[in-house]
Amino acid sequence: MTSSKHNRRTFLSIATTGAGGGLLTRTAYSSSASVHEENLFGGSASEYLFADGLTYLNSGTIGPCRRETIEASLKAWEGLETLPVKSYGIQGAEALAEKTRMTAAKFLGCDLSEIAITTSTTNGMNAIAQGMRLKAGDRIIATDQEHGGGLHCWEYFKKYYGVEIDTVVIPRGDFDPQAILKRFEQAIRKESKLITVSHVFSSTGLRMPIAEISALARSKDIFCIVDGAQAAGAIKVNLKELGCHAYATSGHKWLMGPKGTGLLYISKDAQTAIRPMQFEASYNTYNNGTGVVNLACILGLANSIDYLDSVGINKVEEHNLAIRNRLYNALRGVPNMTIVSPPQGKMASPMLTLLLSDKFPRQPFVKMLLDKHNISIRPTHKEFGFNGIRFSMHIFNSETEVDRAADILRKELA
Repeated sequence: MTSSKHNRRTFLSIATTGAGGGLLTRTAYSSSASVHEENLFGGSASEYLFADGLTYLNSGTIGPCRRETIEASLKAWEGLETLPVKSYGIQGAEALAEKTRMTAAKFLGCDLSEIAITTSTTNGMNAIAQGMRLKAGDRIIATDQEHGGGLHCWEYFKKYYGVEIDTVVIPRGDFDPQAILKRFEQAIRKESKLITVSHVFSSTGLRMPIAEISALARSKDIFCIVDGAQAAGAIKVNLKELGCHAYATSGHKWLMGPKGTGLLYISKDAQTAIRPMQFEASYNTYNNGTGVVNLACILGLANSIDYLDSVGINKVEEHNLAIRNRLYNALRGVPNMTIVSPPQGKMASPMLTLLLSDKFPRQPFVKMLLDKHNISIRPTHKEFGFNGIRFSMHIFNSETEVDRAADILRKELA
C-alpha cells in the first residue's frame, strides 16, 4: 500500500480535532488565568490550555499538561504512526521509554532498577498487592483516610483471600506526628504484614510522617506501602529518605503529565517479596508482562518531570505551600466553614480542605463556584464522611487567584 505524505501540521490538526476534540485549536485564543506576572517560574498565558478566565485550583484531582508536554506526546505519536513497527517494543521504542524511567528515578531519588511505569497510582497499588501473595489470616494496617483507589486492592484480598484490615483512625484536627505514629505502633500484631498509608491525605491534605512510619514498619519486620498520588510533583519526594518498601504515584496529578501514566517504586530489599506479575521479567517498560504501552504519553511524562526538575522541586514546594498558607490565613474566621487541614508547618501540603456548614452542600457549592465564578475545586470524597471542599494549589497558581477565591468564599458563605 502506498502511503501519502503528511507534514507535522497536518498530523497535529488531525490529532487535535479527532482524539483531542479540537483542544489545541479551540484554545488558541484562550489564556490561563493562572499564569500572569505573579507566576514565579516564567510562565506565560500560552503555557497551559486552560479555558479563558478559568482559575484552576484543582491539581489534586487532575493536573494540567503544559503545552510543551502535549507537543512532546503528539510528536512521539506522529513518529509511531509513520511506521508503527519501528517504534514498537524492543524493535525501537525501548530506549525511548527507558528514558522516562531514568528521568523518574532521578526525580524521586531512587535507582533505575527500582522504578517502573504504570498507568496510575491505583494501577501501581494493585500491582503491589498482587505481587505480595497475601493469604488468609494475614493482617493489613490502613488508616480511615485512605483514598478508595489505594484501598481497593487490600479490600479485594480481604474479600477473596481472607486477609484482615485493621483501621487506624486519624481524627480530623490531629496533626501531632508522634501521636499518629503511636496509633500505628499500637495497631501492629504478630499477624501484621504491612502498613498501607497515603503520603498526603486526599481528604484533608495532611502530610503523613512517612519516614517515621517506614522506620517503625522496618523495626517490626513488616512492609510500608505508600500511596503517593497527592505528593510527587507537589512536594519533594526522595524515596530513599522516606525509607518505604513501595510507593505508587500518578503522572496525571501534580506531575502534570499525560493522563493514564503513573510510577511504581519497589525498593531493592523488597523485590523478592513483592513480585507483581507484569514486572516479573523486568521493570522495563516493555517486557512480556506488560504488552503494548502508551509510548506517546510515557514520553510526555518525561517532559513534564523534566520541567519540574528544571525549576527545582524545592522551589515548587516552597511556592505551593506559600500560596496555600496565604489561602489558609485569608479564610480564617470566615463564617459557615472550618479549616480542617493542618496549619503552616511540616504536616501541611499544598492542599487545603474546608468543612462547610450543612447549609451549603459540598457538590452544589463546588458547581456554583465553577458556573458562577469560573473557579475549579473539588468536593471531598463521599467515603470520608464530611461536607467538605478542597483546594489544591500548584506551580502555575498565583497570589491573586487565591486572594480572589478567598473573597468569593467570604461572600458566598456569609
